[in-house]
Amino acid sequence: MRILITNDDGIDAAGIRKLAETAIKISDEVYIVAPSGQRSAVSHSITVGSALRVRRVPFPVGVRAAYSCSGMPADCVKVAVQAILGEKPDVVISGINCGHNMGYDSVYSGTVAAAREAVYQGIKGIAVSTWREHYALVDRYLEGILRDALDRRMLSHEIWNINFPACSPEECRGIRETLPAPFPRYKDVYTVSRVSEDEWVYELEDAECEIAGEHTDFYAVEHNYISVGALECSVLRDLSAGGTEG
Repeated sequence: MRILITNDDGIDAAGIRKLAETAIKISDEVYIVAPSGQRSAVSHSITVGSALRVRRVPFPVGVRAAYSCSGMPADCVKVAVQAILGEKPDVVISGINCGHNMGYDSVYSGTVAAAREAVYQGIKGIAVSTWREHYALVDRYLEGILRDALDRRMLSHEIWNINFPACSPEECRGIRETLPAPFPRYKDVYTVSRVSEDEWVYELEDAECEIAGEHTDFYAVEHNYISVGALECSVLRDLSAGGTEG
């Protein structure tokens, strides 16, 4: 199995190293193409009007090859699949993101966008996130969750979205299959200050929304479950008129 790893926190992030450590237990064909620096919350942005700069770099985990890319997470998947790798990967795994990607917030995520781009390229896509750098649950559960996801026949317009709660293995209540909450985790609240007659500064502050129903990713993670669920790529869903399995 050929695995491509990427992220939105940059190739030097702790999360991508942790993901690579797990991936090489599953396959001996693991490649990394990841942004050269932080690209959080860029959603599905791509680079236009300028060339991508790609550089092969040393990596502390024993993958086949690792490349740093000047572009966005979606760029990394596109250039890896279309130009860098000789053959298409069987799966793109994006992460491990430093922060959850759940509910409507996943729309903004570069991590999720990279997995979505994989699906657009006809490849299985998986996104993995945890709170900050809480990796104890990742060490215990991620390999098994990924193996299960890779064995599943996912719909061609879906990605698999995995979120780990910020708790110890002893506090974890297990794995729960979820649906994305239909709203963001935090409400946007702006405080405004006036700079001049014609200029203002709006500073964003987050206020928590209520926890959604028991079937949602928000509820699962808040109650110390590992959330695993599908996110739809609506364009492909509409084109497939119900979807085909692959």
